[in-house]
Amino acid sequence: MAARVVTVTAPTPTLLERLYLPEVFKGLARTFRHLAKNLANMKGLPTIQYPEMRRKYSERFRGRHILKTREDGTLACVACYMCETACPADCIKIEAGEHPVLAYEKYPTVFEIDMLRCVFCGYCVDACPKDAIWMTKDYELAFFDRRSAVLGIPELTEKPSDTGPDGPGYGYRPYEGESPMRKAGQFEPSGLPLLPALAERGLAINRMPPPPPPKPAAPPAAKAP
Repeated sequence: MAARVVTVTAPTPTLLERLYLPEVFKGLARTFRHLAKNLANMKGLPTIQYPEMRRKYSERFRGRHILKTREDGTLACVACYMCETACPADCIKIEAGEHPVLAYEKYPTVFEIDMLRCVFCGYCVDACPKDAIWMTKDYELAFFDRRSAVLGIPELTEKPSDTGPDGPGYGYRPYEGESPMRKAGQFEPSGLPLLPALAERGLAINRMPPPPPPKPAAPPAAKAP
């Protein structure tokens, strides 16, 4: 049986349809309906008037990182490379140096985080054994060039503005309240009590008389004929 052929002829569009005027007016009507509805219920809008209005994020929000400091102002980081090792994005760079305070041993001479590569997973915070790196609720991370996105020690060190009334505040961190290390009295390095003894030892070594000069070597014995 032969197939039936159906010929479809498209209707000739009118002038208005060729100018897309009906579709334009329908779109404008829908837009104005939404505009009038939103103006009548501003508080019910899903969007906010940024930057005048800001959302309140969770206390565990993962934003910009900060490096915590000890009570004497030095960085709590001991350059153990744990955060650099745990980072899945390989965006942390650390170079270690010998700390001038003997009890601290090491400290980071270079600590950089490439914020364009960071995935804000918080693994660095979890890996740190000294609670030295936390995250804030700062999400305004816009940069004009790539170099500006690499934050070093001056930018990462915690500042009063980070926790001030207008600051972002703490975000993701190891402990919500007081750290167990602080409760256990372990925030100060264990080597601090040894510093006075080490200083006295150094003075005693300096008071010791210099060692006697080495004796001249004996001449070689003559060989028997």
